[in-house]
Amino acid sequence: MTQKFKILFISLSTILLVSCDPIHDIGFVNKTTEDVKVRINLDSKIKNHDLESVANGDSIVLIIKEKMGANISFGIGSWSKNEIEKAVNSIKNIEIETSDFKTTYKSKNSIKNLLESNINGIVLKTEIEIEIK
Repeated sequence: MTQKFKILFISLSTILLVSCDPIHDIGFVNKTTEDVKVRINLDSKIKNHDLESVANGDSIVLIIKEKMGANISFGIGSWSKNEIEKAVNSIKNIEIETSDFKTTYKSKNSIKNLLESNINGIVLKTEIEIEIK
C-alpha cells in the first residue's frame, strides 16, 4: 500500500510541477488610434528558434490594429538575464512605426534596455509588454 501511495504522490507532484511552468513572451500593445507596424530584424549569424519560427526571411513583421496587441512566444520559462541576452543577441534592430513616427532600436544596449524595462511579474517574470503610445 505504501508503494502505491509513493508512486501516486510522485506522479501528482510531477504533473503539478510541469503544468505550472509559465510561458514567457514578448507582447506589443498598440495604445494608439491607428495601426502600428513593428519590424524585428534578425541577425542571421545567431540562431534563435523561437524568433525564427515566426520570421518571414530575416525579419518578423507585426501589423497591430488600433487598441490591439500581438505576442511572440518563447515557450516555457521566464525572462532571466540569460534569456534576455539570448533574445537581444539574435536581434539586429527593432522598428516601431505609425503614420506619425518611426522609432528604431539599433544597438544591443538599446534593445536590452527596451526589453528589461518592460518586464512584468514580481516573482515569475514571464512577460515583456511593450506599450506603443
